[in-house]
Amino acid sequence: MAQPSAFKIHIFYRLFFTYLDPLICIWGAYMDFFDPALVLSSHVPNVSPDIGHAMILKQRGGGMLNFGFISAVLLRYSTDLQVWRIVQFADLIVDVAYFWAVWEGLGAQGRLDLGTWRAEDWGSLGITGCATAVRMAFLMEVGFGRRAGEKKIA
Repeated sequence: MAQPSAFKIHIFYRLFFTYLDPLICIWGAYMDFFDPALVLSSHVPNVSPDIGHAMILKQRGGGMLNFGFISAVLLRYSTDLQVWRIVQFADLIVDVAYFWAVWEGLGAQGRLDLGTWRAEDWGSLGITGCATAVRMAFLMEVGFGRRAGEKKIA
């Protein structure tokens, strides 16, 4: 079993993953629960939500609350870099699934050309894209510097 690796998480990542990311999750869950038409319109113009959409969006909203809770609580509880990496990798899987779904959805509508995107498309992709970029930077250890005890290689 891996030993915990106490590590001082850079303030940018700590603030982003324990405050901003959970707020984004809560906002997304709120929209999934209470404004499904807005959520669906973010990539599919002129769609009318039905009971199937409502069921899927409520499930997704629950998932969003789960991600937000883990980020807001577990990441404040732990300074173990491996725990942080596991959480961010798990969230990255969800981000990739989102981009895959959007790619297929926009492709089916013949709207893969950036010129066909609406403000709703740009907004949804921008928010998720920003979070994904921060996750990937964290996983690639951008801005970490040297860890305590590591020797500088000449």
